[in-house]
Amino acid sequence: MEELFSLISTYGFPMVLCIYLLMRFETLIRELKKSIDTLIVMNNSEQYNKTSIQKQKRLH
Repeated sequence: MEELFSLISTYGFPMVLCIYLLMRFETLIRELKKSIDTLIVMNNSEQYNKTSIQKQKRLH
């Protein structure tokens, strides 16, 4: 029993800190992914518009 308390007191804080940081980083990574996905959609839309304009210029 004393060995268990010793392990908890030795490794408890680092484990709690790791869990906290992982949960926090997970939300940050999700937000970054949403931003990147939005940028990809905007970039694809802009490229499509450029291509459409170039095709229209060629036709005229």
